[in-house]
Amino acid sequence: MAVRFLLVVLLLASSAFSIAATPPDDSVVLNATEDSYVVADVAAPDDPQALRDKNFGGLDFLKIWYANQVQAQEQIVSVGLVKFDLGSLGDREIRSAHLQLFAQRADLLQPVRLVDVSLAEGAWSQNDVTFKTLPTISNPPLASAAIYGANVWYSWDVTPAVVRKAKDGNVSYAIGLRTLETKGEEQVVFASSEAGRNSPRLLVTMAPAASAIPPWAIAVGIAAAALIAFAIGILLGRRRRSKSVAASAPQAVPMTRTVTVEEQEQDVVECPTCRRQIPAEAEICPRCGARVAEPSIR
Repeated sequence: MAVRFLLVVLLLASSAFSIAATPPDDSVVLNATEDSYVVADVAAPDDPQALRDKNFGGLDFLKIWYANQVQAQEQIVSVGLVKFDLGSLGDREIRSAHLQLFAQRADLLQPVRLVDVSLAEGAWSQNDVTFKTLPTISNPPLASAAIYGANVWYSWDVTPAVVRKAKDGNVSYAIGLRTLETKGEEQVVFASSEAGRNSPRLLVTMAPAASAIPPWAIAVGIAAAALIAFAIGILLGRRRRSKSVAASAPQAVPMTRTVTVEEQEQDVVECPTCRRQIPAEAEICPRCGARVAEPSIR
């Protein structure tokens, strides 16, 4: 029994130290604070359709598309923009960060298309940004994801950008299709923050925050509780053993006197009248009432 309790104590203590040494990471989901997309005909610097000055912020979708020489020589391209506030992360150690977008529609010429996500450097506003005021887009892209259909969440690992921009308090991403086929048109439509659901989000995993109680104190507390349980177990075991020994002890048997045959014969005589056994000291037979001449003496 004592060995069993000792093993339990050791297991609890080792578990306590393990928990104290490796607490789980913290995760937080940040929703986009601003998002939009911009459009331009890159084959027409004079911009006859005035696409470069148009703002598409405030819509419930982000349209990532191109139309390459579908009509004459035009090469229309759009770029999506998404911004996140990182102020809530503080000085926490960032382990990973993933940009997640929900595809509402995907019209593709091939079964799979790559969509690139890049860091967007510079100030911009959802209600004012245009292709002419597009922030600087870093190259090469931070990450790429294979898009193959609609009604699916897609994810990009953007950890380096979040680590780098955490001190700035915000981070922006540019989203675009990597491939433009000649005489082709493709689009992927993602939900924006105005959609009400499935809006762009940033999933950030951080190192656990410092606990108010030191890890060693938690471990000591659990080990102390285990030792107390161990001591109580020993006391209960001793009580059980004491009761068991008392119950198994032989009980004293009261002594009874055995009457011998000689003693029984000396106690009774035969009545001369009814021939029944009567007490030897009786002068009158208690059975028939006859008088016994005299007690029989043997």
